[in-house]
Amino acid sequence: MTIKKLIIGGCLIGASFFVGCQNTAIENASTEVEKTATENASSESEEKNLEMYEASELALLMRGMYDKNLDLRQQIIDGNIPESFPEDFKTIHTAEATEELNETFKSLAVQYIANMEAITQAKNPEEGIVAYNAMINTCASCHTIYCQGPLAKIKRMRISNPGEAS
Repeated sequence: MTIKKLIIGGCLIGASFFVGCQNTAIENASTEVEKTATENASSESEEKNLEMYEASELALLMRGMYDKNLDLRQQIIDGNIPESFPEDFKTIHTAEATEELNETFKSLAVQYIANMEAITQAKNPEEGIVAYNAMINTCASCHTIYCQGPLAKIKRMRISNPGEAS
């Protein structure tokens, strides 16, 4: 009977060791899963933070230009020629951009300002429309090269000239 008790005792000790090890393994695995989940959540949070878009000075300027040029569009359609254009438009040359810009951008920016000045010098609404559309075409030319996103919106800003075929 003592051998039987020894065998049973040995089995109980072995079983308790096995159960104890198994519980430790489960706890370790659970801790590992929680740690991985926390790291993944932290990593996803960092990725989301990295994906946040902060508009550049130039992007903000152009959004303002878009809004003001929509007002200008209506003014010209109504037959009114502006005497001047907003001074902040001239900062297009110096505004900080999201990406590096080259000489093409600089020359298109010069042309944009020249087109804005041509609008203010128009002698009649028809000349105003031609000058305005030239300004919009300059915007479209630039946005064909840089930042194509707003291109469709820009093209819709054109004014139909009764003398033009659509």
